[in-house]
Parts: sequence; structure tokens; C-alpha cells
Amino acid sequence: MNAIVVLLNWNGWCDTLECLESLLSTLSADASVVVCDNASSDGSVERICEWVVANAPDRGPVLLRRDDVLDGAVPRTGQVHIVDNGGNLGFAGGNNSGVRLALNDPACSYVWLLNNDTTVERGTLPAAIARMEADPRIGICGSTLMYYHEPDSVQAFGGAVYSRWTGRSRHLGAFARRVDVPDDPRGVEAQMSYVVGASMLVRRAFVERVGYMREDYFLYCEEIDWATRGSKFFRLGYAPDSVVRHKEGASIGTSAVGGSPLSLFYLFRNRVRYAWRFHRAYVPSVLLFCGLDIAKLVLRRRWPQALAAVRGVMQLGRAAPVPSAREQGAQA
Repeated sequence: MNAIVVLLNWNGWCDTLECLESLLSTLSADASVVVCDNASSDGSVERICEWVVANAPDRGPVLLRRDDVLDGAVPRTGQVHIVDNGGNLGFAGGNNSGVRLALNDPACSYVWLLNNDTTVERGTLPAAIARMEADPRIGICGSTLMYYHEPDSVQAFGGAVYSRWTGRSRHLGAFARRVDVPDDPRGVEAQMSYVVGASMLVRRAFVERVGYMREDYFLYCEEIDWATRGSKFFRLGYAPDSVVRHKEGASIGTSAVGGSPLSLFYLFRNRVRYAWRFHRAYVPSVLLFCGLDIAKLVLRRRWPQALAAVRGVMQLGRAAPVPSAREQGAQA
């Protein structure tokens, strides 16, 4: 089955190159890769192009604009494509460009959304495809995520479980050891609310039936929104032998006391936004727990973060603000 890999880059060419090196050493010669760039200001596009020319000349690169994708450009077999998104479209908007390009190829059966701050083990993609092929009901399949800097520590067994009461999520298998990875994925799959976005293998039929990721979140909650919208038609999967090493820290973007003000703005805003869309009866409870988390920030005298969280909660139903260049720098 033909799968196309999609990476999202934003001022992270160094991580992207390490990811590409890992990927290209494990993929077949006819596998295509799409790097979507969210208007990086660090010369990412040029550096990635130079690296491909020097290290994988048989794979391109093929340069495209987002308009080319929207006009129906078809990816070339076995090539590394770089799509200039023309702006910072956020996680969903940035990745959606790559998904669109992949699905412009009628032979593409799967799209693998992979964070650029990852490396993969040999057999990672085939293992995920095998799980999907074993159960046609699976629409999105997750990998075993290991911490890059702690190679024996698990970040997640593919996905996470969401609490409607708190609006918080908990990674399944978090901080387990490599030996604890289950052989049978079904127990994990029964608990999953969504697949963690660092590695999502998505079936073509899922996108065609459910649609693309919602772009108004900008950052956080895109995965659970996607999974929830698709839950009427598909189930979630987990491939234990599909192993991805992720550089993200244990608490980045998920802790009530961590993260930049901008990341906390989106985290709190989207906790409430997702609950409002799908679990409206639980919104009062979610607001209560948001208040408790903001109180923790205040007690720790993290005033910018607390203020950002309050602003996020108050943004319910409003359009997402476009981050300034300075704010985007704080997002990393």
C-alpha cells in the first residue's frame, strides 16, 4: 500500500534534517516525503533543499507553493517535496497542505503525519501499515512514542485518554519502559480517545469521509477533534512495533505550570473550545478545572502564563488571533 510521509517545519531545519536522514534510511526508494514549511524565517527551505541535493540527490527536492497543491499538483514518486505554505498556518493548517498534496495522488492509501522533531526505527512505517491492514475499521493509527533523550522511557502507547470532566488528557503508557510495550494493541486501543499527533498514520478513506483537521485551533486539540469527528465511522489503532523517538519534553504544552504564554493561551482556549463543540454539558466542569490550573500558575507567580491562560479561556467562540513574529518566537 502506498503511503506518503508529511512533516511540518517551522524554523526547525536542524530537527527536520535529522528526521529526514532517519526516514530516508528506512523508507523504500519509491516512498515520497512532503515537508510543509510554515513561512520559516531561519532559511529552513534553503537548508533542507541543500541537504537533499547533497545527501539524497535521487529524491529531488521538488519545490511547490501551497497554491500549487490547491490547484491539484501531484507528488512525484520517491521524491522529497517542500511546500511553501506562505504563512504560519499552525499545526493543522500546515499539515493539511501536505495531506492535500498526498491525496492528489490517487495511488496514495495512507498519509503518515510525523513531527519533524522525531527519528524513526527501521520498520516503523510497515508496522503501522500492517496494523491498519489487519483492521479496515481503523482510521488513524499511532506509534509507540519514546523520549528521544531518554531512549528507554515511553511518552505514549500511541494515544491518550481524555477526561470530559477536566478537559485534560493523559498519555497512555506514559513513562513506562521499553519492555512494558504491549504485544497486543487491543487493550490500549480500547482506552484511546485520540492518537498523539507526533505520529499519526491516517487512512485515505478517513480523510475523504471525515475531512481535514480543523484549522481554527492553530495549536493543540486538533488530534482529538479529528478523532472525535471520525468516531462514528472509524476506530483508532495502535502499532506497538512502530517506534518513533520524540524530542518533546515530558510536560511541554501539557502541564498547567509549563510552557510559554502563547502556548498556554492556545492550550486553555482549545480545552474550552473542544469541550464546547463536543461535550457542552461538561463545559462548567472544564471551566472549573481551568480555574484551578490558573490558580496554580498564580501561586507560582507565573503571571504572564496565568494572564495568557485567562485570555485563552475568555476566547471561547472567537476567532483565533494571528501570532505576531515576536509571539511566534516564544512558541518554540
